[in-house]
Amino acid sequence: MSSLESLIWTVLGYSSMPVIFLTGFIGTAVVAIALLKMTGAEAKEE
Repeated sequence: MSSLESLIWTVLGYSSMPVIFLTGFIGTAVVAIALLKMTGAEAKEE
């Protein structure tokens, strides 16, 4: 593998990690919000 190919794969690898983590966090938040809305959960005010 040439050094250019190695550089491209390294950049792709390191840039994909934050995208995967952020997608996971956003997906989890969306599912949690949807479940809370479906169950009718309300915010408590004290």
